Amino acid sequence: MIISNENIEKLKNLIDGANIIGVVSHVNPDGDNLGSSLGFARALRNYGKDTEVVGHDAIDNYLKFLPDLEFYENNYKDSYDLLLILDASEIDRIGDAQSVAVNSKKTAVIDHHLGGKITSDLNIIHPEAPATCQLIYEIIQRIGMPLDEKTANLLFTGIVTDTGRFMYYDTNRETFEIAGKLLDAGADKENIYSALYQNKPIDVLKFETDLIANAEFMGDRVFALASIEKVDQYGVQMGDSEHIVNILRDLEGISISMLVKEYGNGEYKVSMRSKGIDISKTARENGGGGHANASGFSIFDDSLESAAAKARVILQNI
Repeated sequence: MIISNENIEKLKNLIDGANIIGVVSHVNPDGDNLGSSLGFARALRNYGKDTEVVGHDAIDNYLKFLPDLEFYENNYKDSYDLLLILDASEIDRIGDAQSVAVNSKKTAVIDHHLGGKITSDLNIIHPEAPATCQLIYEIIQRIGMPLDEKTANLLFTGIVTDTGRFMYYDTNRETFEIAGKLLDAGADKENIYSALYQNKPIDVLKFETDLIANAEFMGDRVFALASIEKVDQYGVQMGDSEHIVNILRDLEGISISMLVKEYGNGEYKVSMRSKGIDISKTARENGGGGHANASGFSIFDDSLESAAAKARVILQNI
């Protein structure tokens, strides 16, 4: 167990004292993001709490197999008795929902990303945990919340995706033990793996192939670019580029991979992956965060070319 008895008791008191609870996670939701927010919200409802998920961003197609997506909607309240901020420990990571955090009576943060500058009534931040879903499982068990089949599927998905199918360095013995317990609780491993890794549309494969073919190799570093033009050309989503940074990192002789994604309105999101090199410090220095071997940040610029040039310099100086 990772979380202290004191913090478990504090969180339980916050939950028990709230009439209506909001659960929010970061923009551009990924598997751990959705798994933890939808899974914890479901557990809270089963615990008897009126709970809403603050859904404030689009969901990529590859995650639309998840249960309870109908609860991820943008028709949320201006404030809650308790707002739970999951998988994000920097306030700007929750986008337009920042005002909800300010207006809510109480807030608590549950996250596994290094940083934690956010101000709340309770911060449960453990960078040693490989996924926020692992922390949520522990909380559900220690508070005594129900764990049904759909909750198990959501939490298992989050753990699988954020550990890279149990490959990343911070995957630990407890991760495997929890995964087994989630399978016992009804998580459908075959369906989850099929949906995530054996259901890729042909257009996504063509898109990935294009990005890989145009990647730039610089010694043990590799740089790739995902533009809106390419997304439109292949009729895919920007989120479909996310696996590229892992594919490039896994090549022989590569220590760090970087992917720059163009999101419009002058924002370019940078994803980094590494082998044996801590890239989280670089991410934090550029206003982002993450883990030692998986981090990211944003660059704000007038053009894709200019943002890419800045990103290349950052990559070469790590």
